[in-house]
Amino acid sequence: MKDKIYIILSLFFIFQIYVYAEEIHLKNGDRVSGEIIEQSDENLSVKTDAMGTILIKRDFVEYIGGVDKEILVKAEEKLWQREASLGYNKSSGNTQNNQFSLRFCANRKTDHNEFTIKADNFYSSSNKKMDTQKWYGMGRYASSFWKNKWYNFYKIEGSHDRFANIDYRIVSATGVGYWFSDQPDWKAMVEAGVGLEHTNFRDTTKDSNEMILVPRAFFEKNIFAGSRISQDLILYPYLEDTGEYRIHSETSLVTPISDKLSMQLSLIADYNSVPSEDTKKKDMRFISSLRYAF
Repeated sequence: MKDKIYIILSLFFIFQIYVYAEEIHLKNGDRVSGEIIEQSDENLSVKTDAMGTILIKRDFVEYIGGVDKEILVKAEEKLWQREASLGYNKSSGNTQNNQFSLRFCANRKTDHNEFTIKADNFYSSSNKKMDTQKWYGMGRYASSFWKNKWYNFYKIEGSHDRFANIDYRIVSATGVGYWFSDQPDWKAMVEAGVGLEHTNFRDTTKDSNEMILVPRAFFEKNIFAGSRISQDLILYPYLEDTGEYRIHSETSLVTPISDKLSMQLSLIADYNSVPSEDTKKKDMRFISSLRYAF
């Protein structure tokens, strides 16, 4: 009974602080004085005397007024962060091109572990004839250790690329990684792993099973007005066939439109040192899409 009363009183106190807070402490050490007039899962709208009404991202907030940080985090904690994006480009004239992309990502992160699920589909046609069909899915679990800077991860990926002669490719991998920074305005990490890659081809080419390394580097930086840029680079060098490798690179710029809606521009590049017959080594895509967080 006492626990229930404590929770009710804590939530009531937090609500009062949200509405009438005089001081907001940010993670970079700054403080903002004002009245919180509106809030969402991502942002706080604060009315100040010096700057008028400003928008503060929740990720930047350390605590509000006299609310204990642990209580505040528990009250605001959201089980899963989810995003879906949809992109469609069309051009007409001498050549008619259509491009369609659909992406989904769900992430749950705590102090000690992280779960990630991703799904990606890309389709394009030229003069009403399909020339690209790609599918990708990934599940990943990571567990932190040693001051939460280091972590070990386990992941499985599945992909399909019709015009690269890949019926399906499955990669299972495990390894370790290190966070140089995991702050809302600056994220940077590297990881290295080892895995097994199984590839089933669309033609009569024999299935392949390869031991691979899976090094990865990632960074994300806030730049201006809530926009952020990120770079994700993954290598897949083969252990037995020296000189054979694949590279996947994705560079993205995300610009917010509202609390939940944003515009995303992505440049995705894939490279295969030994592609199938009649397939190019390089494959690049530029995708513009709307992204919705929920």
